[in-house]
Amino acid sequence: MVSGARRGLAFAVALGCLAVSAGVVAAEDLEAQVGKAEAAAKANAATTEGREWIRRNSAASAKLLMPVLHKCLPEDGDIPTVFAVYVRLSEKGRVQEALTELDADLGACLTSGAAATKFAAPPRDGYWIQLNMAADL
Repeated sequence: MVSGARRGLAFAVALGCLAVSAGVVAAEDLEAQVGKAEAAAKANAATTEGREWIRRNSAASAKLLMPVLHKCLPEDGDIPTVFAVYVRLSEKGRVQEALTELDADLGACLTSGAAATKFAAPPRDGYWIQLNMAADL
């Protein structure tokens, strides 16, 4: 019976290690994904068409995303926080993906919550933009 309990404990420890490892890998993946989105958004913003899109649409885009952001955040936040949200838009201005370095779940919530939101059409499909947001976290 003792050896069975030891095996069970060893199995539980192994599962715990796998769960921690998966969390570390997921965090590294998120960091890499956000890094790529940030680089793409900066490259887009550096072009003439990107500067024009930002000039005409950045403020309105942040306003469109704000209600979705509030639905995705916990209600008990009390620390004002400024952060970037990277949004990949379709050629018709639909959200294909949203990422933030804060949390992968927040990015997933923003992606699904903003799926029906219509942003201004970007210069091309798969166009990354950066929106600077502020919320109590």
